[in-house]
Amino acid sequence: MVSDTSSSERAPSVPPTNAEPDTQTPVNAAPIAVDIFGDDTNSEFDDELSDLTSLSESVLEFEYENGRRYCSTRSVSIRMPNDEEEQDRMDLTHHIWLMLLGGELYNAPITSSPQNILDLGTGTGIWAMDIAEKFPSAHVIGNDISPIQPIWVAPNIEFIMEDFESEWQYERNHFDFIHARCLAGCVADWPGFIHQIYDHLKPGGYFESHESAVWARSDDGTLKSDSALMEWQQAVNFAGEKSGRELNIYHKLKDWMIAAGFEDVRLSVYALPFSPWPRDPHLKALGKYQAVQLQQAIDSYSLRLYTQVLGWSADVAKIHNAVVKRELRDKKLHAYVQTVAVYGRKPLHS
Repeated sequence: MVSDTSSSERAPSVPPTNAEPDTQTPVNAAPIAVDIFGDDTNSEFDDELSDLTSLSESVLEFEYENGRRYCSTRSVSIRMPNDEEEQDRMDLTHHIWLMLLGGELYNAPITSSPQNILDLGTGTGIWAMDIAEKFPSAHVIGNDISPIQPIWVAPNIEFIMEDFESEWQYERNHFDFIHARCLAGCVADWPGFIHQIYDHLKPGGYFESHESAVWARSDDGTLKSDSALMEWQQAVNFAGEKSGRELNIYHKLKDWMIAAGFEDVRLSVYALPFSPWPRDPHLKALGKYQAVQLQQAIDSYSLRLYTQVLGWSADVAKIHNAVVKRELRDKKLHAYVQTVAVYGRKPLHS
């Protein structure tokens, strides 16, 4: 349990869960070198990790819990908020993924100009808008359960409010490229979901998925087994499994894609630091953005799971998350997470 909260503030215990499973070796396979900071008077990354905050103007089609706004159509099955604070976090996540992929929107070896592209769970639509600009002759569709996308967009892009877990209305063998990012916790049946993607790709078309582990690690033991962050991971992991929407699926994507029939499936694994603690300039820059993103993500991922699935009170959930956020600002915590980009091609003769 967290050592610096009173007994009334501690998060209720959850059953122990297994440690996050290993996946393939990340791009930087060696232990990440830690930067030696000159100023030890402050043990936290204060100035760089301030939260992004804003207020929402829309009150339509939404409901409010724990001070956050959510899509109202599917109750707890939609666990992430959709308010402006969350939209800022989504756009920041997009920037982080661009940094991870070297400025690219995807890794798949797309050699010709695709004509039909689908972005599943498009969120703010930022990836869909970027891909529409990259391929101006393509028709790009971004779908989502929340109507939070821009109204004025390029003529080759279309945003549709729909549930991608329902039966698709698109023609089979239609899309040249289908993209999905950060859908962990949003899909109940991943093998079925990937089979549906396979069916709607043209022969020779590509599917690419970008996911992150919801489980931190450290090479030097600075992430302690009794830390607030470890407790948070165990709680959200258990809640995700209990609600039927597993969070740590990133290491299963490659096998699921192969089982669905994809060929030439390729997996790239990246390390994403939780703060600017690494010595390497690129990893340090990633850590700066990830640190800000995490200060928002802690609440986004857990508040609804804590209160609706685990039955915690809103006060206990928020106090516990505040302890986790404070721990994440500690310069002595050298934590990072593994992220993956995996793509596969539908065979030409299928």
